Amino acid sequence: MIKDYFDIQELVCKHVYNKFGEGAWQFFDSRLLETLLVIREKLGKPIYVNNWQVGGNLTQRGLRCNICGLVKEKTSLEKVYMSAHMQGTAIDFNVKGMTALEVRNWIKANQILLPYPIRLESDVTWVHLDMRNDGSKGKVIYFKG
Repeated sequence: MIKDYFDIQELVCKHVYNKFGEGAWQFFDSRLLETLLVIREKLGKPIYVNNWQVGGNLTQRGLRCNICGLVKEKTSLEKVYMSAHMQGTAIDFNVKGMTALEVRNWIKANQILLPYPIRLESDVTWVHLDMRNDGSKGKVIYFKG
């Protein structure tokens, strides 16, 4: 069960948690949570998303809301911003003891374990995983942000 490994504070911004608390689970696509759970259980290593709840500076790596800095900035510039992070279908994370490249390579090598097709952002120092379906074939599709 996903709650065995993650508290909701780790997966949402502070604004969403302060307003909805544990009810914030409702905003996530179940495919994302199921995929994250499979990766966490099969890797057998801690996964880190946000750390604002323990005084850290990571606040927007899971669900982002309309007043989060990244979103607010785009809105103030009148730019359309349709991030999967706002739709509950994306997450950025790191895995204890592994580089982002090692994690992406592990996911690709073990894609048979994935319950749904995913996208991974390449060439970043964290793992961005999202559930967007762009019509490509295969379980794992890479993109450049």
